[in-house]
Amino acid sequence: MPVFIFHGDSFLTTEALEQLRSQVGPPELLEANSHRLSGEETTLGELQAICSALPFLAQNRLVVVEGLLGSFENRDPRRRGGRRPAGHLAKWEGLESYVGEMPPTTLLAFVDGSLRNNNPMLSRLGSKAQVQSYTAPRGEELARWTRNRAEMKGARITAGALRLLGQYVGGNLRVLDTELEKLALYADDGPIEEDHVRKLVPQVREASIFAAVDAILEGRPSVAMRLLQRLRVEGASLSYIQSMIARQLRLVTLAKDLLERGVAQSEMSGKLEIRAEFAVRKTLEQARKFSWNRLKTLYQRLLEMDLAVKEGRLDEDLALDLLVAEAATVR
Repeated sequence: MPVFIFHGDSFLTTEALEQLRSQVGPPELLEANSHRLSGEETTLGELQAICSALPFLAQNRLVVVEGLLGSFENRDPRRRGGRRPAGHLAKWEGLESYVGEMPPTTLLAFVDGSLRNNNPMLSRLGSKAQVQSYTAPRGEELARWTRNRAEMKGARITAGALRLLGQYVGGNLRVLDTELEKLALYADDGPIEEDHVRKLVPQVREASIFAAVDAILEGRPSVAMRLLQRLRVEGASLSYIQSMIARQLRLVTLAKDLLERGVAQSEMSGKLEIRAEFAVRKTLEQARKFSWNRLKTLYQRLLEMDLAVKEGRLDEDLALDLLVAEAATVR
């Protein structure tokens, strides 16, 4: 059956489509025998014309239609786009009959995001197509997927590294695959370990610097020094650490001003330009705790550290240690 419907997670549907591409013929003829169409823009007549053409010096012709079945989803009329006009389905009347008459050399693939079972076009084509629904794995299933993916790239991965990837990258399979490629090359013949993930994966590094900055500002010197030492070993520059401290001080200062002016908490995310809800809550919590005097003093200490390093009066690591120690005494 030369008709396929791939829907669900974008990374998994892309992989399924790549496997289908391998059936077209020699790689050098793939471009000449591949067509990618937008379901929103093409018509039934255009699709039929392309699908009826015979392949050029290859075994098959691949035709990919993106987003067509998704356009038949029942939509909430209150949302942008509303419901499709009744005539939309009529424009594709006969598609289910045509796919049974296509040349056997044509591979027709419909690719979409997640589709409901009551999708009218899915119902019409379902009996004439190979339907594959792809759901992104979660929990233990995601951990198994990540482990298997690492093995596909010729690497083993430790439980600790798996935990960090699951915690900070989550179920974004495309990002996970990219990071595993990088980690496998870095680990060489050894296993992918926690330190590799902390050093190479941006999401984990960012989480570490945010935790270190929070520890500095909140006067937890032992935690701050441990995190900063790890960041420095992993290659974080003093200027990067300074910029992150200055950024959080600025956000706390802005949040404190917004709170005092009575701005609603629901508006804080937009005002502060922070998307993550947790980060907004954390910043508001610090803003409520910090006095204006403390914010001013921390800014002053940060400036003094910067000048001391640039003028050669202090070593970078010593300057950071002093800043952490002094921040813990500021009230």
